[in-house]
Amino acid sequence: MPQKISLTQFDSPIVLIQPLEYPKIGLVTQNNTVYTYDLESGESTKVFHLNIAERTTLICAFDSHNNRLLFGSDKASALNLIDLNQKKVINQYDLDQQTPTFISFSPDGQYFVCGTDQGRVLLWRCDSNTLISRLHSFPEYTSAYTKPKTNYVSALTFDGMTLATTGYGGSIVVTDYRTQTFLKRYSPGYLKNTALLIYNANTIITGNQEGTLIKIDQKGSIPNQRLGTSHKNIRFLKRIGPEPYMIVASDLPYVTLINGDTFKVIQERYLELDGPLSALCVLDRDNTLIAANQNNELLKFDLQPFEHLEKLIQDHEYAEAYLYCTNEPLLLQSDLYKELESIYDEHLKKAKEYLTQKLIADAKLVLEPFKTAKAKEIAEVFQVYSFMDRFTNLFEQNKLAAFYGHAEQYPLLQETPVYQRAEKLWAEKFMNAQRLMFLNKEREIQEELHLFTTVSSKRPFILLLLQNSAVLKIYSKAIQTKNYYQLRNLTVSFPLLRKFPSYQNFIKETGEIVGATIKALNERSFEQAELLLNELKDVVQYESEYLQLKKLYSLAKNLHRALTHEQLRSAYHLIDNHHELLMLPWGEELNTQWNEKLSLAEQYAIKGDISYIKNELGDLFDLPHRYGRIGDILRTAYHVQLKKLLKTDSEAFCAGIITYCELFGIDTELRNLLKKAKQKEVVPDLSQSHLTPKNRDFWLSHIPLLPNKIASSNTAATA
Repeated sequence: MPQKISLTQFDSPIVLIQPLEYPKIGLVTQNNTVYTYDLESGESTKVFHLNIAERTTLICAFDSHNNRLLFGSDKASALNLIDLNQKKVINQYDLDQQTPTFISFSPDGQYFVCGTDQGRVLLWRCDSNTLISRLHSFPEYTSAYTKPKTNYVSALTFDGMTLATTGYGGSIVVTDYRTQTFLKRYSPGYLKNTALLIYNANTIITGNQEGTLIKIDQKGSIPNQRLGTSHKNIRFLKRIGPEPYMIVASDLPYVTLINGDTFKVIQERYLELDGPLSALCVLDRDNTLIAANQNNELLKFDLQPFEHLEKLIQDHEYAEAYLYCTNEPLLLQSDLYKELESIYDEHLKKAKEYLTQKLIADAKLVLEPFKTAKAKEIAEVFQVYSFMDRFTNLFEQNKLAAFYGHAEQYPLLQETPVYQRAEKLWAEKFMNAQRLMFLNKEREIQEELHLFTTVSSKRPFILLLLQNSAVLKIYSKAIQTKNYYQLRNLTVSFPLLRKFPSYQNFIKETGEIVGATIKALNERSFEQAELLLNELKDVVQYESEYLQLKKLYSLAKNLHRALTHEQLRSAYHLIDNHHELLMLPWGEELNTQWNEKLSLAEQYAIKGDISYIKNELGDLFDLPHRYGRIGDILRTAYHVQLKKLLKTDSEAFCAGIITYCELFGIDTELRNLLKKAKQKEVVPDLSQSHLTPKNRDFWLSHIPLLPNKIASSNTAATA
């Protein structure tokens, strides 16, 4: 169990811990006071007290890149961004009569996502108070759900560009938050999910209010797995250390360690907190876990205590080092543990050399530092090597049946020099027998192999040689001529052929062709890739790999051709419909360029500049898998224009509202804007048709009609 270190104590329980720029972390207490804590100096600094109304729930998140805090409450329809250095609000975000239920910054700190009490997942750029996108909503309105009276987004988590969210109805949505492509929705159950973890590229793990973990395979090839825990209302799911370790925690006074691969509990009470857990975060930088309990304590746990293990190894306390690693499971995947295993292997090898020379005392001395940790294994080594005299005599007396019988019963004997001599003799004899086979000298073959005829593990090879010499001749020729179809048929009829060294070498060499083909495609060396594929195409043993590579080669050539001729629309269509192209570095680079285009388009959208967006995106507006994000950017730009018109030109504002409804249909943002307009006694003349919601892609049929300005203004106040 990792050692617990008490760092300091506060006057109120800590409800949020998140990393800032190392070595600092950000803290928020139950009485809404914000602190920073320096992990190196141990100093805590009170930054300010948040003026939050009583009986309200604070919703907040720290930006680790820019030393900022974003906060709101369940009673306020706005978020505030505070610079912790300047101790002042630098931006405010209007939620349009919604209140936050969950917020989080993107990994790069440039964006944040807010889940609301209307089930919406909203995306903002931190440098603008203009909403960038409504990513999706909960629940997914189907016949199973009508609009709920109480709604929420209960959890969200990032992993690179991937965002996973969950809310009312228990469904989970996974998408690329920048491009809004590759959206997937999963429905593992109807219970409220209270925590989410993107375990790896193919796996999502969620924890629900009943304390059940659900593991979801995004490819759908494996049914959902469930694991019950002792935690109700799971609050935290975190990856720690190297795969496969993860932790689960609630408000119980302990944290549980789980193997994410096997989906089993490793240690129920992995970390003890001396009080109910109130907050937790993991610092990936040094695999440190920072936690707080309801006793107002701030605690630190070193999840991979390398220093102590390193000292044990340096002091040659190897048995103690193994015991220490058993108690600290995360160390089992570390380089230091590999070093410890390497040291043991060296000592074991030396001990076996001594045992071979009958120097038993020396062998015991060499293994003494490992005795208590490796007692069973060491005892087995000494037991096996006690048979060495008999084992060696059996070989020297050509009693090979008994010799190999001992080797099968005690596998450690197969590592001895005498066993290697026997195997070398067998290889030589069998090779000679194969040469004699081509000369049709059956009697000489029997004489060559007579020593091994009673060895059960060798008898099938001998019988194959004697009774099916024609098969072996065909096999040998097939190996030499690389007749792959014949090799497949032969190895199916005679599986023993797969154990022949020549066949195993053939499989290894063919596998290297697969790797070389992928490398050639990565480098756009299509001629080289084609040559390698031609070499691979007849290898039926690699038929599935060949078909996959052939498809990738064809797609990669098409993508290269599209890029060469600057046909970006075709290029994006290819990567959106064939995700395997993203495994190519230059395929991923195309996605990166798209994100850069979107980032620039967003910057102009928050200024209300439509003309730049048109010029930059050109004929990419209606890309099938990407137009959703573009539509949101266009809406944002027109919303900005309409807000400015409301302040400066009510007549143009009314005209702009009508145009907007004709292009996009009414939406939530527009309704909120109309409420503000009504307060100013500005009421556009909207028909029932204008007030009827339309599909989010309705605007696609009006692309040629999209104006640079939503309405003309005599005051030139529009963007």
